Amino acid sequence: MTDEKKTHGFRAKPGMSIRMLADYMSASEQAKRTLLTKCKYPPIAPVIQHKDAQESIADRLSRVGATDDDIVSRSETLRSGLQGTPFEIEVAENNADYLDRYLEVPFAIPPRVQTVERGDKMPPLQIEGFNLTCTPHLLFKRVNRRNTPKIGLGFFRYARGKALPIETACWQSAIGFGYLKTKLEQGLGEIDPERDLCIVFDVWTGKSHSAPGNAVYRFNEVRAICAGIAQRWGNIPPPQGAVY
Repeated sequence: MTDEKKTHGFRAKPGMSIRMLADYMSASEQAKRTLLTKCKYPPIAPVIQHKDAQESIADRLSRVGATDDDIVSRSETLRSGLQGTPFEIEVAENNADYLDRYLEVPFAIPPRVQTVERGDKMPPLQIEGFNLTCTPHLLFKRVNRRNTPKIGLGFFRYARGKALPIETACWQSAIGFGYLKTKLEQGLGEIDPERDLCIVFDVWTGKSHSAPGNAVYRFNEVRAICAGIAQRWGNIPPPQGAVY
């Protein structure tokens, strides 16, 4: 027992979100070690999140009758309501910046998409002891010429002043496609996924990155990596000085 204040949480079960796993797959070896440590021992200190901005954009793209005016209004509300703790004010400002950037360089939904829905947390995928979580911002659907329903996932990425690395985008869209494909193979999905409908949107640049042609190969690589992470999860040491 210790009287020291907690600085980190602890996850006993190995796992990551699709976004974090994409960052891991495209990272240097040193960065990979840092990501694994952060994933197993997540810092308790609050971090700036863009949930408000992401939900506003997802609503704009999925709701019939929604316009950019809704985004403008939300951004103005965030900036005009700068009250609360310094951290809460900073979160509001960052979300407003996120929305303003979307308005400056809006990304386009592919014409082949027939239905756009708000995304939500989906059931995790178990990969040899590894727990892969999936929370897309958008859900895409269409029916092809053979009258076969197709489905895909849309993810937002945003880093102020910095374009999303193409390799990271390729990994994330490929993992999203692999997640849907594996769920279908396991009998846990009902609609056939389409590679071109699994897309990562870089909000800073306005660019869209669909799952690459080698998405199946990439996901097979992901399976092997996930199995390896699960095997060595118990040996990942906590950060120096961490209390959890």
